[in-house]
Parts: sequence; C-alpha cells; structure tokens
Amino acid sequence: MVGTGEFTTLANTALTVDSSNSPILINGFELSDTLDVEASNGVIHVLNEVIIPPTILEAAAATPDLSTLVTAVGASSQGVQDTLAGAGPFTVFAPINSAFAGVPAETLEGLLADQAALDGVLTYHVVSGQTLAGDLTDGQMITTVNGGMLEVAIDGSDVALIDENGTSINIVTTDIRLMNGVVHLIDGILMPKADEEGPTLNIVETATEAGSFSTLLGAATATNLADTLATADGITVFAPTDAAFTALGVDLTPVSADVIANILLTHVVGDELESGDVVAETSLATLANTSVAVDSSALTIGGADLSETLDVKATNGIIHIMDEVIVPPTIVEVAGATDALSSLVAAIGASSATIQGVVTPDTLSGDSPITVFAPTNDAFTASGIDLSTVPQTALDGVLAHHVVTSQALSTDLSDGQVVTTANGTVTVSIAADGGISITDGAGNTANVIATLKDIRTLTGVVHVIDAVLTPAAD
Repeated sequence: MVGTGEFTTLANTALTVDSSNSPILINGFELSDTLDVEASNGVIHVLNEVIIPPTILEAAAATPDLSTLVTAVGASSQGVQDTLAGAGPFTVFAPINSAFAGVPAETLEGLLADQAALDGVLTYHVVSGQTLAGDLTDGQMITTVNGGMLEVAIDGSDVALIDENGTSINIVTTDIRLMNGVVHLIDGILMPKADEEGPTLNIVETATEAGSFSTLLGAATATNLADTLATADGITVFAPTDAAFTALGVDLTPVSADVIANILLTHVVGDELESGDVVAETSLATLANTSVAVDSSALTIGGADLSETLDVKATNGIIHIMDEVIVPPTIVEVAGATDALSSLVAAIGASSATIQGVVTPDTLSGDSPITVFAPTNDAFTASGIDLSTVPQTALDGVLAHHVVTSQALSTDLSDGQVVTTANGTVTVSIAADGGISITDGAGNTANVIATLKDIRTLTGVVHVIDAVLTPAAD
C-alpha cells in the first residue's frame, strides 16, 4: 500500500498514501499502528480516524480533467455554488474538459459572461437524489434541478443522455461516490431547450386579436368576467368560437346574466393545462365549481367538441378553442350525479309537477335562475321525513322552502339577511370565520357546507346544507 502511493476505492475515488511521517496518512486521515490484519477475503488496516470523502466541488477541484467545469461553477451564481456544496445527495453529470473544448470559443465565452444562462446550463447537469448507473434504465426520463428533462438511452454497455435538443451525450465514467452525492463524467455539454419567446397578450387580448370570439368576449364583458379572464393567473379557457355559439342555436339576449356567467365559468379551469395534460384526465374542475368530463378518444370536454387549434398561449394561461359550447348541467342533473344528494333527487321525483317546474326553469328561454339549498342524504335521514309516506302537499312545502327564485351566490349573502323562498323566508347568519348558516321558518338552523357552496349550473346555483329546512307552521 505504501509502495503504491495512490489507489482507487470502491467508491471510484482516489486515496493517497503519505508515509513521509508517522503516523501514515490516508487522504490526510491517520492510520493506527495496527496494520495487515488478515481476513479470509482480504486485509484490514485499522484507522484512528474516519476518512471523510470529498464533496462534489472538492472532488472536481482536485480532478485536472474537470478544470473547465470548476471554472464555470466559479462564474455561476452563489445559489448554484451553494446547491453543489449542500448536503445533498445530488447526482451530477460532469462534463470533462474535452466536452467544453468542443464548444466554440465565442459561445463558451458568452455563456461564462451570462450568469443566468450559465446557471441554467449548470443546474441542467444536476439531479436531486443519488442515482447510480445501475439505477438508470433505457428510456427513463430524469428531471433536473432546473426543471428540465433528460432521457436515458442504453445500448448494451453504452449509456447516454439525450438533452431537450435531441443531442446525445455519452457517460464515460460512472458512480464516483462523494460526500454529498455521486458524479458521472460525460463527454459533452447538456443544453436545456432554449426559451421560446413568450406570449405578450393576455387571454382576452389574444381572443380579441383572433377575431372569431366576439360572442364569447361580449358575454364576458356583460357579466363582468372579462377582467377575470384577463388578469387571473395560470388558467385554462376552453373558448367557443362565434360559430360554436351560432350552432348552439340560443339567443343570448333574454338569458339572465347570471346564467351566462355560469356557462362561461364552466369553460374555465383554474390550472394552466396544455392539451396533453387535459387528455390525461377524465374530468376537470371548473371555476363554476362543477366538473366537466374529458373524453380523450372523442376529444370532447363536457360533451362538446374541441377544435384542432389547441395550446394557444397567453401571458396568463392557455386557450383551447372549442367547436361547440359546453352546456352546463341543470341543478337537478347535478344532484342526480351526486351520490350524497340522492334523497333530494328522490324527493323532487315524488313532488308535484308544480314543484318540479319550479326547480327546472327554462333559463335558456329567459326564465330566471334559482338558488337551491340542497340537503344531504344524512340531513333527510335526520329530519325523519319518510318519502314513501309523506303527503305530497307537505313534501311540496318542504322543498319549496329550499328554493329562492333568483340566483344568490354566497358572496351575495350578508349576516342577518332575510331571504324569500318559494313559500316563506329564511334568515342568513355569517360567522366570523365566514361560515354560513340558514335559519328556516320553523326556527331550525342548517349549515352551508363550505366546500359545497356556489355550485353554478345552467338553472342557477346550489349550496349544499347539512339539515332540511322546514317552513313555519300554518
């Protein structure tokens, strides 16, 4: 060992022996006097100290073939340097000097002079967590620290990385295990995909410039939603064209602004979703607090056809153009699709034609939208109402007490407000934490379930409540 002077460990790092003094030092750490302890499969030399491996930066600085990389790291921001010096573990794909030599001098000089660009390139070579060569599989996608992607390509014993520009870079040395991670040496520079020029117009401006969304934009303006579409950040709009509204065959002139707002918000999702993200889902939650079904095979959203023009980027989100208008469900349809409201659906089915007419207004023909305080199944059970025996007139009275003949969102309600139902009045209470409760005509109180309020539909809005409302006794 002393005669060798330097040797390689199973961590693929070098150990240097200094025997010029006593005790003998291994990488600067002391050997004891107890040496050459033989075992059946090797030999043990006892150390007085634990050998602490170098960090990634320390190992790079001590490796002549990584000197250009060390220079690049020295020109990077303190944030990048702190990352590489951190506790980790990290995986670093470290370009050797010949990799940098293959880059035109003016390009390399420009990169070293542009710290932000340099940071992006360097962090594209770093992966969180320790990934050994044996952990890599052909076709594997790896996310780098800067959010970019690398693809692994394995052909026999050859392992390469394919960057976002399609360039294949070979891994030439693997599994150098260090204090804060592992390093693999590569023979080229991995380059993240260059940023494309971003959009300069918001969603409303983009739709206006396109020139085929006058109906949509007019409706958004009339319902005070244009500002939301222009300023809300990170949204997705499924935008019906003028032709889509024409094909719907509905004259929007007599339709309540509340209903139009409900329809429009059914076309908006609160997350920024590219088309690939959309078709990967089976349903999407909209800003109307309802869900629309996604059929990736038929390319429909909420049963309406998507066009072939997708992924139109704006400064505050993405537009997917629709060939048809998404028609929201009615209140009764929403209740029918909600397991926890099956008792309410059954009650409506057992009510008179008059009550069924009240809860199914023809809003597309100009009827006013309604508000329904919808009791859950548990609420019906607790009320003791037996739908098989309750007289229809009594049932009609109970159901009518849950219906307001106009649309009232939670933001329209105020503490102490008296709201007129189809057969009486109820009183609103709003707690300090924003919780809403309703006191019925008989003096009983039901709470609006916070996560199930403001469900906007074609026929109005639903607030789910935890108790049945009862009108005052005659």
